[in-house]
Amino acid sequence: MKSPNLPAQPNKLQWKAVSLLFPAAAFFAWLMTACSTDLGGGLAGAAGAQETMIAQELSATPVLQPAESTPAPADAAKPLPQTQATESQPGGVVAYIAEENGANEVTAVNLDNGQVSSLTHDQAQKNSPAWSPNGEYIAFAENFNGNWDIYLVRVEDGVVTRLTDDPAKDWWPSWSPDGFYLTFESFRDGNFELYKTDIYRTTVSRLTDTPAMEARPVWSPDGQWIAFVSNRDGSADIYKMDSGGGNVQRLTADSTPDGSPAWSPDGQWIAFTSWRDGNPEIYRMRADGSEVARLTSNNIRDDYPVWSPDGGSLAFISGESGFENVAVINAEGGNLRQLTAPPGNNNNPCWSPDGKYLAIQSNRSGANAIYILNLNGEIIKSVSLPHQESSEPIWKR
Repeated sequence: MKSPNLPAQPNKLQWKAVSLLFPAAAFFAWLMTACSTDLGGGLAGAAGAQETMIAQELSATPVLQPAESTPAPADAAKPLPQTQATESQPGGVVAYIAEENGANEVTAVNLDNGQVSSLTHDQAQKNSPAWSPNGEYIAFAENFNGNWDIYLVRVEDGVVTRLTDDPAKDWWPSWSPDGFYLTFESFRDGNFELYKTDIYRTTVSRLTDTPAMEARPVWSPDGQWIAFVSNRDGSADIYKMDSGGGNVQRLTADSTPDGSPAWSPDGQWIAFTSWRDGNPEIYRMRADGSEVARLTSNNIRDDYPVWSPDGGSLAFISGESGFENVAVINAEGGNLRQLTAPPGNNNNPCWSPDGKYLAIQSNRSGANAIYILNLNGEIIKSVSLPHQESSEPIWKR
């Protein structure tokens, strides 16, 4: 894919960022439950926090919290050299959201040489980083100047492009496999709907239009379908639509909530979380909604399935021990093993490109930091700097 000629964000002036935090609404009350489900109040990590954020999307009463912004220095962004994994050590580039002294930036680290690069420099609140398929860009949501919008940063030189500019909240970007489009959630029509933007022309098109709430759009590997969560038929269920927003199909139809859809690498399966057996568990189904199978059977909470690159395993968050921990299970439901253990919460697992390691977020040492684990649960290295509060790791493929 040819790199788009994207304009730079006009960030030469000092602006003030204002975070918008919203009280919960009915659509994702079940997601709020996921953040407090009988874990002794231990769900303080990012996985629970992200679901809380989705619930907070669905209202209209802002609480303003000012944070100062500064312009980027001219020589701030440095290229990150390409690396390759070896048999003994993970390689590649891991990016994450780093917070330090009030600044909240997209940051990347080269695992071969340890070089850490701050890719953004405006200090505004950010979340949901996502690598482009070709590895040239990271998309993210940012609360810049009091407004959540979708942005890109080019990793090579740190050039930032603002893709959406609407007074309503836009966030949770998801890349199309060809790297030409990003889907996202927006409140611009009075309720959360799904939209798509072309990163070349930054034109926005609306994909859903219902009185209900729509969330979590994720593309199929072939780019033909977008799975998402909606309560348009009463309960939160998983649907899919074609890439233009048509041919909507309901894939689950249960009276209890279903969420967190994740496509398998071959596009044949969708893993998801369901409350249908009394507490959150990991399930999978065919891409047409058939052959639903329960993969986990624990007493408390299993959530956020993430497929391994070869499609043979799923990493997920487990609350079995009273804390958030990272676990892995075979795609058929066998060989369940918990890779992390208390103290602290461990979450946001992200697979290495070769499937041999996981990057995770953990507050085991007090502050949230990024660690690399092997599949025996051994910590290979700490990625983020010790004075940073770090979250949401993503691994360049």
